[in-house]
Amino acid sequence: MHLEIGKFLMATIPLLTLQWIGVMALRKTERTGAWWCMLAGTVSYTLSMAFHLTIYIWQGLWGHEMLMMVYHTTSYVRSGSALLFMIGFAIHAVRLSRMRGRIEELEMMNLAQATELERLRNR
Repeated sequence: MHLEIGKFLMATIPLLTLQWIGVMALRKTERTGAWWCMLAGTVSYTLSMAFHLTIYIWQGLWGHEMLMMVYHTTSYVRSGSALLFMIGFAIHAVRLSRMRGRIEELEMMNLAQATELERLRNR
């Protein structure tokens, strides 16, 4: 039982830590729908992981059938939470990509205007 808990924690703790770092880093710059989606995914992932671990330990101690059903349900919630975070991350990435494309477009327009002004001055 202890080996399985160790594997579980080794697999989920780094992912959860990285999610929290990303969400907290983005909170200062913007709180768009993508950020809220990532936050909801991270919070629900954290809670389901803690609940999953608690149920696993209780099931090992008492061996209740009902706890096993709840244990499996928390696995589904954890998967859905990870999916919710990924959706928010994808929305954020698309938005960031569009913003960078627009910045490049404006920089090119600025350069073209400066070149045109220089050409008109040299006439």
